Amino acid sequence: MTTILRSAILALVVLTGYSAGAQQFTSFPDAPSQHKFFDRQNKIAFGTLAGLIAIDSVTTQQLTNSGQAREANPIWRPMVRQGWEGQMAASALGYASALGVAYTFHKTGHHKMERWANWLTVSLEGANDARNLSMDIGR
Repeated sequence: MTTILRSAILALVVLTGYSAGAQQFTSFPDAPSQHKFFDRQNKIAFGTLAGLIAIDSVTTQQLTNSGQAREANPIWRPMVRQGWEGQMAASALGYASALGVAYTFHKTGHHKMERWANWLTVSLEGANDARNLSMDIGR
């Protein structure tokens, strides 16, 4: 199983590098900014998201280690099966992608979508944590 996972990760890295090298990189135009990216509201949203992701990590590992549940996300499942190291990698990737989406909206001048994306991510992660905690309490 680990050789398949290693081969898949190697193929992903090679293909991603090839794909990125084949593209011509363009920079985003400087849109007039209404606020700084790390303003008070974004700091609160990103801090809340980090806390919720930490809760999700702990509860997911508790549930998967007890055999009561398995990771529902098929993309994260191979990483979560690797234990805490894989769980932390999946959590870091999820957090970084949320920040990346928000920053892309910010740089392109879509500030309302930036706020909506931040709080939608926090809401979805909070709902996932509530589900995990209810399953954890019920065992």
